[in-house]
Amino acid sequence: MLRLSILARSSALSTNTFVRNSTQRIIVANAANSFNVRRHSSTTAPAVKPNIKLIAEIRKAMEGVSMLKAKEALIQTNNDLEKALEWVREDEQKAGIKKAEKLKDRQALEGLVGVVVGELGTSGNRGAIVEINCETDFVSRNDLFKSLVSQIASTALLVVDGPAKQSAETEGLVHDESITRTIAKLGENISLRRCAIVNIPENQRGLVLTGGATHGGDKHPNVGKVGALSVLTLVPKKSGTKVVPSTGVTTLSRQLTRHVIASPSVSIHQEDCKIPLEISNGGHAPPEEVDAWLDERVLMRQPFVFGGGKVEQVIAKIAKEDALRIKVMNALRWERGEGMVKAESPDFAEEVRRQIENK
Repeated sequence: MLRLSILARSSALSTNTFVRNSTQRIIVANAANSFNVRRHSSTTAPAVKPNIKLIAEIRKAMEGVSMLKAKEALIQTNNDLEKALEWVREDEQKAGIKKAEKLKDRQALEGLVGVVVGELGTSGNRGAIVEINCETDFVSRNDLFKSLVSQIASTALLVVDGPAKQSAETEGLVHDESITRTIAKLGENISLRRCAIVNIPENQRGLVLTGGATHGGDKHPNVGKVGALSVLTLVPKKSGTKVVPSTGVTTLSRQLTRHVIASPSVSIHQEDCKIPLEISNGGHAPPEEVDAWLDERVLMRQPFVFGGGKVEQVIAKIAKEDALRIKVMNALRWERGEGMVKAESPDFAEEVRRQIENK
């Protein structure tokens, strides 16, 4: 059925009245109320014909760009690829800002943790871990979102200087344009919740070895539902000796990080652990009960998931073999959404109204 939207001063059309609609067709209406549609081809050719190869280049360079958007970019920039890419970025940024403003009050409890570790240098290597939240698990499994999380972690590693930090006060990351553009593409509230960066302290003696790992990211590198960083300092027992990590040490770093993911802890060393009152019973709890709690919650006392005894025993063995003093300086384990509380959901009618307003 042909749908027509005709604006006229009179409800009656005179014989053979011609009306042009928005699709460049001429509609012929006669007194008998029968309609004939004739296609009208304009003699004016478009100013610029988008290059098909350049359309493919744009879509390859920028994930999630539609064919229509790529065509529009090339028309607006006269088939200049670099200018077209910049046009798309600016267009996505504008759309993302508007979308983000509409969505900013919606809770984002899902998401992923991203972990990136730098190359090993003469003094060691750095690491970064971030948590990026979105509204639904569906979006968290989207490749665009996974790429965003990995990118933000890499950005954190590059732009933040100083000693080890744990904060979300890195404005350059919070307002990263890539977050805004991803909001425009995926249509959900997306935010950086927290960020930690491990840097090498000045005048560090020995070597800082940072390990990173994630779990639950559907085989996507550097991202997962859980992420961890472990930081070891390696100091030679013999002064003046340069530390070159052996296979045993690098394996320890990798496995320790996986252990941190598998076995959550409240502290690295027992002296840093505050035993809850319900466990200690005001100092009246049986020693075996307290020991059992410490064995489960203190990293160095935990049974190493890869075997060989407790974590402290495995580290001591490798340190002896390599004539090193090995110390666990930090161990971070983040799980997406941990500690966040879901707000009370609005009623169905209110939710529908909000969904319509945010389109």
